Amino acid sequence: MKILLTNDDGYNSEGITLLYKELKKYGDVLLVAPHDHMSGASVSRVFWTKVKVHKHQEDIYSIEGTPADAVALALHGLNFRPDVVISGMNNGLNIGADTVYSGTVGAAMEALKANIPAIAFSADYNHFQPAKKDLPKVLDFIFDNNLLTNKYLLNVNFIARDFKKSKGIMITDLGFRPTEHYYVEEGDHFTTKRNFSEYDFIPETDLFAVNNGYISITPLKFANQTEAGLKDLRKKVSQIVQK
Repeated sequence: MKILLTNDDGYNSEGITLLYKELKKYGDVLLVAPHDHMSGASVSRVFWTKVKVHKHQEDIYSIEGTPADAVALALHGLNFRPDVVISGMNNGLNIGADTVYSGTVGAAMEALKANIPAIAFSADYNHFQPAKKDLPKVLDFIFDNNLLTNKYLLNVNFIARDFKKSKGIMITDLGFRPTEHYYVEEGDHFTTKRNFSEYDFIPETDLFAVNNGYISITPLKFANQTEAGLKDLRKKVSQIVQK
């Protein structure tokens, strides 16, 4: 298997190093990732004309750009055509609305755009140990059951920090929880903060899974496409036409 590995925390972060070592057991790994921390970059691109690239060893590169830039460079600059693009492992969960902003997910979306299957991996903040333990089980589950597809990416989140051991794998939908945002003025700048409101997690969502001790695997389509929304809108328009 040919594997392209990237992330949004930087090419030498703990999470990507963990993945790099484990993925070597599954095939040839090329690591191309942002040179610096690029969380929240989503699918943004800065690489349209020039980009500075650092070669650290034969199979490890860093790029002074976004996670999506790293994938694009590997595919079209280094001419590496992988069987799968794997992004992560992010230091912090990427669940619910955070998937819209996530550079980890954004890199996987860039792979989908090129019709390449992709997996995004995330762990709760500074809670890598359970993820490290469960990673081989999750990879085998995905590969052995042929879950890879270029129709959607697999967004994998390991258990929340309240748990030391997972209860298993749950296939989930995206969950959304009420969030309060604050902007605190501090001299010549603002500091942003957010608090999560009390919320009963909806069963079979990613939020429910990780907060109940399960590993969550959520399929995400490219560019936020929604089959349920398409059916609903067509139904509404059909009813209008019939009136």
